[in-house]
Amino acid sequence: MPATSTTSLPHLPIFQVHAQDKLLPQQEATLSFQRAKQIAAAYSLTDNDIRSLSPAFWNMHADPITCLDFAATTLLTIQLNLAAGTVATYVREQPHLRTVLDDLLRFDVSGQFCLTELDHGLDAINIETTATLLEDGGFELHTPHFGASKFMPPTVPCGIPTVAVVFAKLLVEGNNCGIRPFLVQLNDGTHMCPGVSAHLLPSRRAPKHINHSITSFNRVRLPNTALLGGITGSGNYRLDFFQAIWRVAVGTMSLAAIPVSSLQIAAFIAGRYSQRRTVVGTEGQLIPLISFRTQHAPILIALAQSFVLKEFWRYATSFFSDQSNDPRVRHAIAAALKAIFVQHGQTANLALSDRCGAQGLFDHNQICTLHAEIRGIAIAEGDILALSIRLSTELLLERYEMPKPVHSSSLLFRHEDGLLSENREILARIGAHRSAEYESLVLPHAEKIVQSIGHRMAYDTATLAGLDPRITDLYQISSIRLDEAWYVENAGFSRSAQFEAEDKAIRAAMPLLDTWLEDTGIQPYIRAPIVCAERWATFVEQLDTFSGIPVVATSINQHSNARL
Repeated sequence: MPATSTTSLPHLPIFQVHAQDKLLPQQEATLSFQRAKQIAAAYSLTDNDIRSLSPAFWNMHADPITCLDFAATTLLTIQLNLAAGTVATYVREQPHLRTVLDDLLRFDVSGQFCLTELDHGLDAINIETTATLLEDGGFELHTPHFGASKFMPPTVPCGIPTVAVVFAKLLVEGNNCGIRPFLVQLNDGTHMCPGVSAHLLPSRRAPKHINHSITSFNRVRLPNTALLGGITGSGNYRLDFFQAIWRVAVGTMSLAAIPVSSLQIAAFIAGRYSQRRTVVGTEGQLIPLISFRTQHAPILIALAQSFVLKEFWRYATSFFSDQSNDPRVRHAIAAALKAIFVQHGQTANLALSDRCGAQGLFDHNQICTLHAEIRGIAIAEGDILALSIRLSTELLLERYEMPKPVHSSSLLFRHEDGLLSENREILARIGAHRSAEYESLVLPHAEKIVQSIGHRMAYDTATLAGLDPRITDLYQISSIRLDEAWYVENAGFSRSAQFEAEDKAIRAAMPLLDTWLEDTGIQPYIRAPIVCAERWATFVEQLDTFSGIPVVATSINQHSNARL
C-alpha cells in the first residue's frame, strides 16, 4: 500500500459535504457518484490495469479515500472491477466493445453488474433470467418471475446512461447453454429502456444512500453484439460460469483492503481524542484518558493489526495477480485475507467507537459509520461464511494446500494445524462431507479455521517484511486471545499467561503510540472534529443554534404577571 495519490481530494468541495448537511437520499446518491468519478480520474486506470490487476488497480482499492464515502467506493468498484473488468476480458476478441469500455473507465456512463437474483444469492449458478437466441441472431432477455429479478445494483436513472453486465441462461433452440454475460443498456440517464423495470429500494440503515434497485426484464430485445463471448462455450457449464464471473473473486480481494484504512482512521481518531480528553484524578489533577490501559490497549492493537495487514495485502495481491499460481490457492488466500481483514476491522471499529463514549455514536466522528459500512463488505463479492465453508472443506479433503508456514513452530501455525487436524478427524469419523453430520459438526468451525490461516499468514508476511517485533508480538498475542480456550487446552498457554503476554506487548508498544499514529499517514482523511480542540470549536460554530431571549428576572410575581 504505497503513498496515495488522493491526499488533495478530501479538500475538494464535493468531499466537504458531510452528514450534518442533511442531504436528501437522491442528493446523497448523486454526490457519491461524483466522488467516485473524481477518485477514478485521480487513478486514470487503463483497461490493461484492470485486466492485468496492476499495482495501480490494487492501490486504488487500498487508498484511504475509500473510507470517506463508502457509497462512492461501492460505485467505483462495481464500475471498474466488475463491469469494466468483465468487458475488458472480451474487448480484444470483440473490438466493438472498446467504446463502451472507454466510457466506463471515464465514468461517462454508469456501469452495473447484474448477477444475483432475489431467489438466488449464494447459489447464483442457478439464476433463472433467460436470454433466448432469436432467428435474426439477436436475443430476448426475460425475467420469468419476480423472484428472478436482479437484486441490489443501482440501475435507476442517475443523469447519465446506465449499462450493465447482465448474467442470464443462454437458451438456443430450447437448450440451456449455460449462464453467460450480456451487455445491456438499462436507461438513457432519464428514462428506463423499453422492457426494463427497476424498483428503487429504501435506504439501508446507517450507510450512505445508493440507489439499490430490484431490476427485471420483460422480453427485452438485444442485438447479437450484446453477448460477451461466443455462443459456443466449453461444454462445461460450471467452469464457464466461474470463468465468466471471475471478477467477483477479484472483488473479494480488492474490497478487503478497505478495513485496513478503517482501522487506521478509527485508531487515529480514538488516539488523538483520548490524548486531549481528560478526567479529574483523586487529587484534582487532570489525567488524559490515553493513560488508562482500557483506553490505549485497543488503539495500539488496532494500529499493530493495520501494519501487519498491510504486509499481508502486499504479499496476497502479488500472489493473486500471478496467473502461474494455482487459481484455487489464489482464491483461497483471498478468502483468508478477507476473513481476517473484516474480523479485525469490525472488532476494532466497535471497540474504538465505544472508547470515544457518546462522541463515538455520531456519524461526524466517522468511527461508527466505518463499522456500519464494513458489514456490507463482509457480504459483498463473496459472503465470508460461504467462502470459509468452501475453503475449509477443500482443505479438509486435501484437494490442495496453502503456502507453507514461515515459522512452523509458531503458536499461530499450531492453532491453524490443530483446527484442521481436529476437523479432519471428525470428517474421517463421519465419512462424508455431504452429510447432516458434517453440516452440524464441521461447518460451524469453518470461519474459525479460515481465520486461523489468515492470522498465521499475516504474521508470517509481517515478520518476513522485517516489521518491528513490537508490532508483530502485539499482533500475535491479540490473535491468540481471539481463541483463548484452544491455546489453554492444546498449547498449555493459560489465560493468565496470555493476559501477561498481552500486557508485556502493550507496555512495549505504548512509547511508540505517537510514532505509530503518524506512521499511518492517514491524517488527510480524518475529518472527525473530536481529534483536536480547534476542529471541535469550528464544528460547533457551524451547528444550527437555538437560543431563548434573555429575560432579566426581578421577582416570581413579575414573571407570573407577564405570562398572564
